[in-house]
Amino acid sequence: MACILKDFPKKFLNSIGKNLYQNVDLRQYSNFQIGGMANFLFEASSIKQLVEAVRLAKKHSCPFYIIGGGYNILFDDDGFRGLIIKNCAKGIKHTSEKSVEVDSGVTLKEFLKFCLERELSGMEFLAGIPGTIGGAVYGNAGAFGKDIGSFLEKATLLDDKGERITVSQSYFAFGYRYSILKRTQQAVLKSSFTLVKEGQEKIKEKIENNLEARRKKHPPLSLPCCGSYFKNPVLPSGKKVAAAVLLEQVGAKNLRVGGAAVYKGHANFIYNTGGATAKDVLQLASKLKERVKERFGVVLEKEVIFLPAISQ
Repeated sequence: MACILKDFPKKFLNSIGKNLYQNVDLRQYSNFQIGGMANFLFEASSIKQLVEAVRLAKKHSCPFYIIGGGYNILFDDDGFRGLIIKNCAKGIKHTSEKSVEVDSGVTLKEFLKFCLERELSGMEFLAGIPGTIGGAVYGNAGAFGKDIGSFLEKATLLDDKGERITVSQSYFAFGYRYSILKRTQQAVLKSSFTLVKEGQEKIKEKIENNLEARRKKHPPLSLPCCGSYFKNPVLPSGKKVAAAVLLEQVGAKNLRVGGAAVYKGHANFIYNTGGATAKDVLQLASKLKERVKERFGVVLEKEVIFLPAISQ
């Protein structure tokens, strides 16, 4: 494989002017704290570096994968045979009275803080959700009946040829925890959002209310897991139901495989009790999915992304 050649780090340094990390333990880059070793890892501190890293990987036929905060990814026990690019691009600016342009590596917490300081409202539902803008747009993150795609005006993407393209909201075909990026695998570089003006005190109140609602039912962010494991499904009757409700009824909270277990406070969270492997998590998720299908005739779809060691 081209990217495993010893001269790849040298080519990377010569082209981008930055060193690659080599033989990286991926456990430290996923909130699950699970995963093997990656051949290479690069932390892109700007959109320019992110684009250059992708283009170089493509040029040398090097498998690569872009990650954000690592809150929604399960790495393979065998690691990743190629280059992991961590998006650390943090640019954010107020482009007009009600519009904000955000680099994809900005965290949702940083984005909310920026909006609060400028009295821009609309994104309070993101409070308490970990991760980055890029990941949130990719999966159309949401809570309390709202989603980030509804506020998106336009975005700059990196297409499969390594070229930048600007697209409008309609391009994404947003749905529940879905955007077309899940099919195209294009990377988000920048996103522009249209918000509304509102006083800081009202925005703060909404943020605190949402944080409190999450604290009551979700595990603490310090727990080694990756958020809701399954999407909320639609029953055969057409009614949407919380996956946790179905999982609890099939005894999910009592299940465990190796070091992976279901969180006692919320049946749709799988967490690492210590020493869990990706195989443990996948086997536990498979059992949960099977039980729900047998009992309710509903096939659960996962939200968490599993990244195999060898790119498919």
